[in-house]
Amino acid sequence: MAMAPPVECIIEHHDRGGMLTLVPMINGEGRGQGSYQFEIVSSSGGNTSSNMQGGDFEKTAAGRLSLSQVVVSASDNGWSARLTVYGPTGETLCRISVP
Repeated sequence: MAMAPPVECIIEHHDRGGMLTLVPMINGEGRGQGSYQFEIVSSSGGNTSSNMQGGDFEKTAAGRLSLSQVVVSASDNGWSARLTVYGPTGETLCRISVP
């Protein structure tokens, strides 16, 4: 089952009590499957931390699909996140970086 474009990449982020919750998602009208890579980089106290996640997914209905969830320290020094979603044959369907 191929992914039906267009597919929108979304990264929701919520700061609660000094912790940052990041949720990579895809949104689309169709069903499909593919894979994703999600990278988070955060800095705190002069240190930098990097977290990479990824895997396969299957979207069975229209709307949003949450791919993962990550909680990191919400640092004043900043953070960044990047989500890339690939179709079943490796083509890039969407990409987003925040902030």
